[in-house]
Amino acid sequence: MSNQITYQIKRSNRRRFSTSISITPEREVVINVPSWVSLSAIEKMVREKSDWIKKTLDRISARPHPSVKHYLDGEKHLYFGEEYPLAVIPAVGIATPRLQFLYSRFEAKVPAHHSPRKQQQGLKEAMLRWYLNSGQRIITEKVNFFTKLLNVSYNRIVLKRVSSIWGSCSRKNNLNFNRKLIMAPHKVVDYVVINEVCHLIHRHQRKRFWNLVKSLDPDYTAH
Repeated sequence: MSNQITYQIKRSNRRRFSTSISITPEREVVINVPSWVSLSAIEKMVREKSDWIKKTLDRISARPHPSVKHYLDGEKHLYFGEEYPLAVIPAVGIATPRLQFLYSRFEAKVPAHHSPRKQQQGLKEAMLRWYLNSGQRIITEKVNFFTKLLNVSYNRIVLKRVSSIWGSCSRKNNLNFNRKLIMAPHKVVDYVVINEVCHLIHRHQRKRFWNLVKSLDPDYTAH
């Protein structure tokens, strides 16, 4: 703890590993450091970044908490920063829900013979699969656009079903993203993609890295 900031330390034994501070959507502060970094050095880093950490924590706290979804007709769901209604249509002759995005709404056909509870559970699973598949396609397009601009390559893109971070870049040049990222506005998604693509060139978060991010997203601090 430093300046009343509670944080978790994650150490890595990898040879090439830079220090970083990340804050999860659940307001957890995570300090990522190589195994050899001392506690005093970590405390110093947290003190130096304390203003940024506190501002970020306050900004997360000020956001409205997402309501629990029940997957009912008329309920609204996020897609790139906008909320769209869900139209639930009971149908015969199908075994599992079929979900698509049509004309500014989510349209789901559900088995008419299923109970309301089973319909909702099936819809939840169908919605999460849809986010995963759509996110994989759209984020891949965005990654390809920015890697082409920088003339760099990556190994593969993975959308995580469960993740406490929005994006990461592995030492094998795998780009990992949170499935729920496509709920955010396009400019925020672009920022996360740019951030990870820039890590293909700069593995650290020092000035050269942020200058490269800024060259692709001049308003990156807001995003």
